[in-house]
Parts: sequence; structure tokens; C-alpha cells
Amino acid sequence: MSFLQLVKAEMKFIYADVFRRKSLLIMLILWPYLLTAFILVIGSSMGSTRVFIQRVGVDPVPFFIVSGFVLISTFSVLDDIMWKPIFDEMTGVLPYILSSPVNRVLYYASLPVPRLILVVLIGATSLIPVLSFYWGLRGLVLALAIVVLGILSALVFTPPAITIAMTLYRMGGESWRLINVVRPILMLLIGAFYPRWLMPLAGYVLSSLLPPSYCIEAIQRLLGSATSIEYALMFVGLAVALAMIYVPASSYSIVSWERKKLTEGVKV
Repeated sequence: MSFLQLVKAEMKFIYADVFRRKSLLIMLILWPYLLTAFILVIGSSMGSTRVFIQRVGVDPVPFFIVSGFVLISTFSVLDDIMWKPIFDEMTGVLPYILSSPVNRVLYYASLPVPRLILVVLIGATSLIPVLSFYWGLRGLVLALAIVVLGILSALVFTPPAITIAMTLYRMGGESWRLINVVRPILMLLIGAFYPRWLMPLAGYVLSSLLPPSYCIEAIQRLLGSATSIEYALMFVGLAVALAMIYVPASSYSIVSWERKKLTEGVKV
């Protein structure tokens, strides 16, 4: 099967489930607003909005609206890739997937595409009105640029997400526990809510190993008008280059995990 055929097959599965559960659609739309309201309530009780603007360079409302969009679009990739093998084993289809002639790298790369398309389209319903309200026409253009960078952030996260997921499965088996430990750490390190340039040195170094952190930093600096388009494109180039470095590792990790599963046998 080609990559487009794999994406089409996954679309049928994902969209049938999402549109069947209307509450999920509503939550996807409300997510950035609810998250921003929660953070602002907690943050206002602990610190000053003026200090936040001085350190980050932008008002907290558009910052956290953008952060919510970037987080959910980026982690739509990670979640689909990380949890798919567990889901496949629980539903009993993993033996058929392992024995199929489909290219595994293309298969896992196709998994997050349908959900990413849906998340980006729905997420734009929060970005465009909020940023347009704050900055008018500039906000509209900025929102469209952030949508593009959000898509890129998710795409460059695919190779490291495959590498991390398959390495975890190879080390500890198909377990929710490992994922639930690693996922929050990655959520912090990509810098969506805590800008990368404010992290301590150890956090900054670890964050620099994740391609989406560069796209997210480009978004945050554009949001605060602290950088030029050329400087933002430099971050994009670094993200793409780093993602390409992960491609061989992702391919090897898939082969290694599948070899382990074939040796152990899978549940039917």
C-alpha cells in the first residue's frame, strides 16, 4: 500500500470514531479556551501579568491560546504513534499488522495524519478569532503562520516519536506505565507552556534534542515580535534537519521491536 492509501484507511477509522462521539469534537474546540482560563486563574493568584509580559514578551491570553493549539497538534502525533501498538494488541489485530507486507515506517508515519488534520482545522477556530481580536490584520496573518508552524511541529515530531515509542516498547513491553511517565516529560521539554530560553541549562539541552521545540520557539518569538521572519526560518531549518537525523533511528527501532515481538509471540 502507498502512503496515501494508508492515510485514507486511517482516516476512515479515526473520523468514524470522532464524529460518532460528538463530545470529543466539542472538547477539541473548547480545549484552548478552557486551558487558558485555568492557567490564568492559577497564574494570577500566584504572580503578576506584568512580570509574565516582561519575561516572555507577550500577553498571557494569546500566549496560552497558542500554546494550547501547539500542544494538542504536536501531541496528536505522539499519542497516535505511542498508543497504537497497545490498541492493536488489545483488539487482537497486531499479528495481522506484523505479518502484513506494508512498509512499517510509512504505516506509523501515516497514523497521526488524519487526527492532525482535524486538530489543526478545529484549533484554528481559537487562534484566528483571538489573535485577530488582539492585533487585527497582523493577528490574522500571524494565526495562519502559526497554523503552518504547528503542522510542521507535528510532522517533525513523527520520527522521534516513533523512535521513543518503539524503544520504550522494546525495553519494557507494551505498557501504559512507561508512556504515562515519558509523555509529561516530553510535554514540558518541547516548551509549549514554558519557553525554551527560560529553561535551566539541563532542560534547554534536552529540549534541543526534540525537533518540535525549535518550531515552538519560532512561534513564541513571532508572537512576541522578538524576531524576524528570517530568524524564525532558521529555527524551522534546524527542526527539519534534526527530524531527518531521527529517521534512521526510527526505522531501526521499529524493526527491533517487531523482531522482539515475533520472537516472543503476540496475543491473539
